[in-house]
Amino acid sequence: MYHVSGTVITVSLLYLISWIFCKTGIFTKSIHRKIWNSVLAVVFLFTALAGILIALQINYKWEIRIIGSILKWHVETGVCLGITGLFHFLWHLSYYKEIFSRRRKSSDSIIPDNVTTDPVHIIPNLFVVGFTSTSVQILLLRELLNISGGYELIAGIFLASWLMASAAGSYIAGRSEMNNIPKINLIFSIAPLVSLLIMFLLTRLFLETGETPLLFKSIIFTIILLAPFCIISGYTFIKLLSSAKTACLLSPGKSFSIETTGGILAGLLLSIFTSGIINTYKLLILIILLTFAYVTLTFLTKKKKIKIYLKIFFTVVAFIIIISDPDHFFRQILLPGIDVTLTKDTPYGNITEGFYSDDKSIYYNQRLLSYNDDVAEREEDIHYAMLQKENPEKVLLISGFTVSRMQEIFKYNVKELHLIERDPVLIKSIVPENFSGNEKLIIENTDAFTYVKKPGKLFDVVILLLPPPSTLSLNRFFTTEFFDYIKTRLTVDGVFMCSPGPAYSYQNKESINLYSSVFNSMAEVFENVLPVAGNKLYFIASDADLSTNFCEIVRRKGIDNIYVGPDYLDDTLTKNKSAETLALIDRNIKQNHIAYPIACFHFQSLGFSMDAGAKTPAIALIILLFVLPVVLIKKNNLIMYFSASALAGFEIIILLILQLAAGNMYQLTGLVLAALMSGLAFGAGTNPYFLKKLSLKLKSVFLLVFYLLAAATFGYILQLRGTFLPVILILILVFLPSYLTGHIFNELTMHQRSVLASGSTYSADLIGSASGFVLMSVIIVPAFGITISIISLAILIFTGIIFGTASGSE
Repeated sequence: MYHVSGTVITVSLLYLISWIFCKTGIFTKSIHRKIWNSVLAVVFLFTALAGILIALQINYKWEIRIIGSILKWHVETGVCLGITGLFHFLWHLSYYKEIFSRRRKSSDSIIPDNVTTDPVHIIPNLFVVGFTSTSVQILLLRELLNISGGYELIAGIFLASWLMASAAGSYIAGRSEMNNIPKINLIFSIAPLVSLLIMFLLTRLFLETGETPLLFKSIIFTIILLAPFCIISGYTFIKLLSSAKTACLLSPGKSFSIETTGGILAGLLLSIFTSGIINTYKLLILIILLTFAYVTLTFLTKKKKIKIYLKIFFTVVAFIIIISDPDHFFRQILLPGIDVTLTKDTPYGNITEGFYSDDKSIYYNQRLLSYNDDVAEREEDIHYAMLQKENPEKVLLISGFTVSRMQEIFKYNVKELHLIERDPVLIKSIVPENFSGNEKLIIENTDAFTYVKKPGKLFDVVILLLPPPSTLSLNRFFTTEFFDYIKTRLTVDGVFMCSPGPAYSYQNKESINLYSSVFNSMAEVFENVLPVAGNKLYFIASDADLSTNFCEIVRRKGIDNIYVGPDYLDDTLTKNKSAETLALIDRNIKQNHIAYPIACFHFQSLGFSMDAGAKTPAIALIILLFVLPVVLIKKNNLIMYFSASALAGFEIIILLILQLAAGNMYQLTGLVLAALMSGLAFGAGTNPYFLKKLSLKLKSVFLLVFYLLAAATFGYILQLRGTFLPVILILILVFLPSYLTGHIFNELTMHQRSVLASGSTYSADLIGSASGFVLMSVIIVPAFGITISIISLAILIFTGIIFGTASGSE
């Protein structure tokens, strides 16, 4: 399917935003032309190259494997070329008129706009910008993770795109003559609404409900979504930094510290409000309203009487938003065709209930969770494991929280069914009162990894119904360590079952690598591991013998099944499929470990293999956006780039360690981010005596040594019992490198006189962070494990020391 209308609307909207930035003085007409001339050149070259390849295949019968994808992108870029060319024609229409009228065109330069602001407003203005930017970032990231499937790859691309767009804004600010602080703040306060509008537009035009976008689409999606707000956010900060230095005599480091303090408060407050108190969109609209109110009352209105009326107006609007339910309206937009009746945000995600043709459904994070007529899926999820035990009495069900699964389990004479689900709000939504009052049902609202890690009751059957190891978060449930913990919670000859992914009719190399890594981890712990290919691929493990004679056992036990039984299945066919799958398993593939999440890497490779035509463009785009910009960074800012890159990568690793040590990262992530931003704020805003005498190179060496020590000691944190001590150690580990990184920013900007120089340092900081997020979440952690990943951070610092700390900068 070709997105003709979607591409036209998206390009038109982006051109309009660029034109508005040009007209408001954010950048000049020259930059506006350069941007769209570059877009025109890129799409022209791709369209021309694609046309040549298609012609060669047709005329000379060349076999070009990616021709299908090329044809699709040929059409998409052709549409983009056409609409961009039309805008350029209209833009240069006056040029053709001048050919005949012989009139000279006026200069393309803009009139300098040097309106500054009262110094007393600069410090609160910096704080508000930091608070709003961080709030919008957290809430948009939270919502994008819901829409796109919630895995680290998307989060890494989002954060990297955010930082790159902010870096572009800071770069533009250093070269722009527009210093009208009231106007800049007004644009800043409106920009989040533009990004919100683009998110809904792109979601409706390019994504199906519940679709998990692949990497290339994710990059394009996030860049377009974040560009309007992030560019003006980076621009605003640099202009305020310049004004603060001129009017208040604040150093760039102190300005950065004030802005970061606003971000810290935003992170702490959102950790509270997003714990189920206020829904995402209501909170986002309130923050946008409050920011607009601050800008209006501070910069745009001087008369006291009008200010009183405006305060009353903003208070009334805020009250209306609080008592209303804007999230219901927005969820209805995101779920077309569903009559949404209820939506609720929890600390773990979004729960939405609705009707489709009178059929009640429950969506969790935009994905269908509970619906009628799920016979095949629910019976396979339960009976393949339960049929292995003669008389299962105690069963542990991890996730798989729909009522239909519990109904299947209660077909057996079980005495206890323990259900583990971390989200208590979700349990209340999907478990009816008659089930919650069942004495046999015991609900545990805890993290499953932590639960099985502790000694406790033994179970006859443990069934894991979590999604495949697509993320670092999910990967831990498919590791050798987790399987070992599971075995300690099983009775003698107990049975465990999980599903590492779909049962493809044809298994390619990537899927074999994925399934082999999980299989080999299970085989390390259990004597027998049996693959069963149904609608999903199931791995059943036990120290006892396992059987694929499901039809025979169902008949013997007299279990009333619809799908898993002789009416639909055949034991011989099931056995043959199982043997075929077992023959494909590669015993040489490395096991999946919590410190070496190789299954997650294989899953990402599997995703690439499903759309081979998008793999090369995605990799090229990542290199172009997040790697090549390093060549544009000045030598004296390289240490800032590599320090920021290492800190961003360390943040990803720390969140993974937090998850492994404390079990639940969702409620503690806010504390980690607050510790990191506090370290940056203190480091950028203070200059203690014991650091003054040290050279920049020596401070960087301390940072290098810290990462090496962290690589050597992180394993001890994972071995600690309890939650309190590991969390405290993790917060300390986060604060120390962030403090040194913030101090490096302070030292580099302390003696800079021009806004251009400060903007360049800030851009290096943002670009480095973007690269660190992408490299760690996409490649290094999944492919090489935690220890090598932390050592690679030390290598980044060493690179910065070699190339970025010249003698003159010491």
